Amino acid sequence: MLMSKKTWHNLKGDVIGGVTVAFVALPLALSFGVLSGAGAAAGVYGAIFTGILASIFGGTTAQISGPTGAMTVVLVEMFNKFGIDGLIGAMILASLFQILMGILRLGKYIRLIPHPTIIGFTNGIGLLIFLKQIQYVKSDPILAILTLVLMFGLPLISKKIPYALVALIIGTIVAKIWVPTDLVVGEIPLVLPTLQIPDFLSLNLVELTKAGLVLALLGSIESLLASLVVDEMTDTKHNSDREILGQGIANLGASIFGNLIGTGAIVRSVVNVKAGGRGRLSGIIHAIVLLLLIVQFSSFAASIPLAVLGGILMATALNMIEYRETYKLVTASKEALIVITATTALTVLIDLTTAVAIGTLLSGLILLYNLGNSYLREYIIDCQGENIQKKIKSFTIEGSLFFGVSDAIVNSLEVQGKDADIVVLNLMNSPAIDATGVVVLGKIKERMENLGKRLILTGMKEDTYEKLVKLNILDGREREINLGRIADGISYAKTLARKGRATGKAIKTDLQPKTV
Repeated sequence: MLMSKKTWHNLKGDVIGGVTVAFVALPLALSFGVLSGAGAAAGVYGAIFTGILASIFGGTTAQISGPTGAMTVVLVEMFNKFGIDGLIGAMILASLFQILMGILRLGKYIRLIPHPTIIGFTNGIGLLIFLKQIQYVKSDPILAILTLVLMFGLPLISKKIPYALVALIIGTIVAKIWVPTDLVVGEIPLVLPTLQIPDFLSLNLVELTKAGLVLALLGSIESLLASLVVDEMTDTKHNSDREILGQGIANLGASIFGNLIGTGAIVRSVVNVKAGGRGRLSGIIHAIVLLLLIVQFSSFAASIPLAVLGGILMATALNMIEYRETYKLVTASKEALIVITATTALTVLIDLTTAVAIGTLLSGLILLYNLGNSYLREYIIDCQGENIQKKIKSFTIEGSLFFGVSDAIVNSLEVQGKDADIVVLNLMNSPAIDATGVVVLGKIKERMENLGKRLILTGMKEDTYEKLVKLNILDGREREINLGRIADGISYAKTLARKGRATGKAIKTDLQPKTV
């Protein structure tokens, strides 16, 4: 038997998935090419180049890559600002940045972009795409409305219908018969694109570098989001660093020939998986079928009205907006409402770079504010019948110890622990201690000793302990206690009190932490 049932099943699924998603990708590639200003051909060939190369080199096996709405909106801004040479230059730089990010294994850091910020700029991009289609819709409103009706009506009949392709075909046929128009896609060259590397020295390299970074970041974020969706559907786990590297290679291959760069595309990837696609072959087949379609039907594609593409993009834009996710976030948190609203507005009114920067900054400030609700919890220590004359107090820091709350914790500890001879400070419930927090622990220890008190730190994490030892705040002789539980610290404090060692520096101990 030349091929196992599983291999044959996967091959069959990849072929069906690739062919199916090609029919979904074609109208989108044409639309995004026209929207970008680079032309419909740049969109289609961009989908072909990225579709093949990302499937080969990427880190998500069943993912389909190509030009997307989010990326195209930014490309429009760059085309208007730099012209076609500057646009190609920015795309090449973005590709190189992605390759570098993949090599440096920065995938895990890119995923740290706050979710409300991502939702905000996604909504903003959807609104931008919608607004940019108004001029085409106004030119032929009948065609545009017909296309919109088909885009939203056909999925109600059957989810299996490639509604964008059907809307494209019907809209074009209606235009040919009843509503003739001169605003069409125009000729799509059937020859393969040639190298189009611009003269970088004649361009504004500073602005171009900024643009390339924005494209690289956006493309990586969108690709990794799509990867997570594919993972969930296929019960697999993608390699984020390889995914970014693969997208960079794919985009470099597309951009040096003057085509649009792309990202992992959620909708196309979902269509592929639902149709049976599970392997890299599905993405390659999708690209080959795209090429065959454009070669076979180039004359028909040239006659597609821009109003029809405008209707497709309007529907795509409305579907991009994260209605359900936005509702869940804003009803659960007023902070999310602030971030999403600000990021959406800035994306529409200024640009994506500013929106992401401000959205991330706002999310960070809100996080710091929430973390700043740290406080001291005192635990009563029963020393009756233990012949202990010294007073022992135990406190636990509830919440993170970082620069925003350090002073408050120090002041609170001095007030609440002023009548104690020995203070046990438990860090078990403090998940984050930054560099300032480490220094503050040193100051607390110094102040306690200056007041003639003994400070015992317990419940700390290994990395925090190592930092304190390196800074000579701890001398390493109480390691078991410092890394132990609060019960160990209290037991050790009682031992010191019985020995009359309520003050002074640490003593070497063989006391082992309790396991209860």
